[in-house]
Amino acid sequence: MPSRISKRELKVLDWMYDHLRCKAFDRVMPFLSLTGNFGIIWFAAAGTFYFANINQEAAVCILLALGCSLLFVNLILKRVTKRPRPYEARGEMPNIIIREPKDFSFPSGHTFSSFAAATTIARFSPRLGVAALVYAFGIAFSRLYLYVHYISDVLTSAIFGVATGLLVSYLYMNGFIAF
Repeated sequence: MPSRISKRELKVLDWMYDHLRCKAFDRVMPFLSLTGNFGIIWFAAAGTFYFANINQEAAVCILLALGCSLLFVNLILKRVTKRPRPYEARGEMPNIIIREPKDFSFPSGHTFSSFAAATTIARFSPRLGVAALVYAFGIAFSRLYLYVHYISDVLTSAIFGVATGLLVSYLYMNGFIAF
């Protein structure tokens, strides 16, 4: 049974489902979400930073931020909170246009890892960081659009992701982490 907060969030997701769904977004949002699977886009960014000699320190920090995300989200928080996904709590199934995730809803791993990596990129390369943060926002929004996360999942994950990116960058830039 969804909590009062979850019920309110379902109303917002229902509004999005009823008013924002369109053919263009139905193509774009699954793609954005897919690029966030397992941090694919962010591993690619780290590889590009490293192998193209853009900034190898940034590459290391991106990978550290992604590792923190994996540890906190998938190995700890999802297992502790066990929050059902919105489409599960809904009762009647909305038309889910991606394969239904089988893990728990809170927190959003896509959002956490995206904001952790994008914040790290922004710390080392502000211009590229703006594009990375816009992309991270797109991935986060896609998770709402696709009806697989609550707003609180995404907002909390974005905040923790930014904090993780800042912390990893700070620790690296101040010599607490050395590679």
